[in-house]
Amino acid sequence: MRKLKEIYGLPLYILRHPFDGFYKMKFGHEGRMGTAFINFILLWVSVSFMSQYASITVATPFPLAHNSLADGASLFGLLVLWSLANWSVTSLTNGEGKFKEIFMANCYAMTPLVLTLVPVTLLSHGLTDTEGAFFFMIVTVAVIWFILLVYVGMVTVHNFTAGKALRTVFLTFVAMLIIVFLGTLLIVLLQQMYSFGVSIYTELAYR
Repeated sequence: MRKLKEIYGLPLYILRHPFDGFYKMKFGHEGRMGTAFINFILLWVSVSFMSQYASITVATPFPLAHNSLADGASLFGLLVLWSLANWSVTSLTNGEGKFKEIFMANCYAMTPLVLTLVPVTLLSHGLTDTEGAFFFMIVTVAVIWFILLVYVGMVTVHNFTAGKALRTVFLTFVAMLIIVFLGTLLIVLLQQMYSFGVSIYTELAYR
C-alpha cells in the first residue's frame, strides 16, 4: 500500500487539490513520467473495456470487430499532438512549462476517467432503458472533470492567468490543425516521391 501510494498518490491528490497538486508536480518535482504512462495505459484499458463491454442499453458494442491497439494509438496520438501543440504555442507566449511537464500534467488529468469508466461500464449492465441517462451523466461529469484538470494543469505549469490560459487553449487547437495539415502534406509529398522513384526504377529496369 505504501508503494502504491508513493506511485499513484499524486494523481489522487490532484483530484482533491488540483492547483496544489500540479504545483507539487512542477515545482516540488514530485511528478514522475512513469506514473504518467501508467495513468495513460489505465485510460487506454478503461476506454477499450467500455467500448467492448458496455451494455446494449447505453451502446452497441462490437467486441469481435473492436481493435484495442487502435484505441491506444488514437489516444496516444491525440495526447502527443495536444502536448506538442501546447508546448509550441506556449514557447511563443512566455509559458514556463516544458514538454515533459505538459505531457505529465495531461496524463495526471486523466485520473477521473480512469476511476470512472470501468465501474460505470459494469453499472450499465444493471440499468434499464429509462435509467441509461445515469450512465451518460456520470461519463459527462468525468469528462468535464478531466477537461477542468487539463485547464488547471496548464495554468499551473505555465504560470498563466485564467484569461491567458483560455486564449492558449484556442491557440493550441489552431496549432493542432496546422500540425495535422503539415503532417498530411508531408505524407502526401513522400508518397508522391516514392511513386516517382518507383516509376523511374521500373523504367530503368526495363531498359
